[in-house]
Amino acid sequence: MVYFDLDNTLLDFNKSQREALKRSMKRYGLIVDEKMQELYEKINEKWWSYFAQGKYNKDYVVVARFEEFFEAADIKNGDPELTSKEYLDELSRLAFFMPGAENTLKYLKQKGQRMAVITNGVERVQQGRSKKLNLDKYIEFVLTSERVGKPKPEPRIFHEASKLSGVPLEKSIYIGDNPESDFQGARRAGIDFILFDKDNKAEEFDCPIVNDFNEIVRLLE
Repeated sequence: MVYFDLDNTLLDFNKSQREALKRSMKRYGLIVDEKMQELYEKINEKWWSYFAQGKYNKDYVVVARFEEFFEAADIKNGDPELTSKEYLDELSRLAFFMPGAENTLKYLKQKGQRMAVITNGVERVQQGRSKKLNLDKYIEFVLTSERVGKPKPEPRIFHEASKLSGVPLEKSIYIGDNPESDFQGARRAGIDFILFDKDNKAEEFDCPIVNDFNEIVRLLE
């Protein structure tokens, strides 16, 4: 069984989140420039790191990130709860494949490879984006940490995926881009792992590191 992470592995999350933020900020008459975008992304990354560490639950994180963002960007009339809802609504409708991802899924599917997704993202967002791109043509299911109740790097989500697929983890492999949640989660669960590092930023890890989907196919074959 081949499991993929979703955000910034199969799907271009950065592109989706940038567009979702622009649309959400229109409520306040704001045009999101590069500086504001970078500020949000830094704050967002920090809060999702807290989530992966088990410090806060998902419902708290998705609002708290906007509370901090509004304060840091000096947006006086910001409504974090309303903006969080609107942002997630927008995000669930915005889905773009990473370069080479769809062709790889098609190729592997034609070869008879079974595939699924394991992700820390918000359930309704990840299911919405997956449906937008008809991922069910290639994969058997999308399993989110929200549904399981524990985020990666906790190993529970991998064991739940194994139950759903009926394939032991020792006969499976996971492919993801995040050294913290993906690599550590896979290691704790005892599943082989490939680090997808399209920007060549990763330090050395005790696993294969690839930069594009052609390399992924070569390793799988």
